[in-house]
Amino acid sequence: MKHYAISHHVKQSLLLLGLAMATPIASAALPWSGMADYTAAPGAAGDEAVVGQFDTYDFGLGVGLVKVNNDGTLNGYFQTYVNDHILTNSGGINVPQLNVSGASGSGSGFELTVVASFSGTYSVLPGGLQSFSLTAGNVGLYFDTTPDFNFGADNGFNDGSAILTGTITGGGGFISLASGTGIEQLDLNFSGIFGNSDANVYSQAIGGGSALFSIDLKNSTLLPGIDSVLGHNKSEGALAAVDGSINLTAVPLPPAVWMFGAGLAGLLGVGQRKKASA
Repeated sequence: MKHYAISHHVKQSLLLLGLAMATPIASAALPWSGMADYTAAPGAAGDEAVVGQFDTYDFGLGVGLVKVNNDGTLNGYFQTYVNDHILTNSGGINVPQLNVSGASGSGSGFELTVVASFSGTYSVLPGGLQSFSLTAGNVGLYFDTTPDFNFGADNGFNDGSAILTGTITGGGGFISLASGTGIEQLDLNFSGIFGNSDANVYSQAIGGGSALFSIDLKNSTLLPGIDSVLGHNKSEGALAAVDGSINLTAVPLPPAVWMFGAGLAGLLGVGQRKKASA
């Protein structure tokens, strides 16, 4: 199946733009770079993989469902899988044991899947843009030696062992109502009472991360086969194909310190103008 998504290079370029626009507090967040020993994960057979050094999880094309409420609030659900480990400025790391086919594949190796739920607010802006802010949420990354994720069946994403869990502390983005495309950025906390990185798997604790995603409400390859996300029927809201990555940090990023919104809106506007003039 052919998915049209932004490349990792573009994702990282956008993330670096966001970093450049952040306040000194956010910019000072310590980057995380380490190893992941998946042979030591819960339920591992011992033949999985030891991966490193890396600092970024790159995701395959995933699915989100967002429900907007009349009071200006929203709730959403998201699931995807890891398709690459990346070290910034060095590229992807070959991990043959990492299964990126889920239920449609051979069933060999292991899979890493991600689920998230979130809440926030939204508003419609002049120029056909819808902005949104995310204020809370939970996220988990799961290790599974029985690769079985299935978007169409809405299962196999959270039936493994959680090796990285945390909360969404902030974020936001924009969607063009005309094109159905958008961008969002999230701040995450993997430490404290509600967060954890498995000490047996990761060579050092992961404190947080910044995730960047592209959004496509009109994807014609993945979305037609989706009826629900994390048990929530598509009739409850709007489906979106979502593609992105998370850059890990040694400490959590403080919430509400990113000056990212205007840049995202500007990028969307530039993209629309280029498309219109093509």
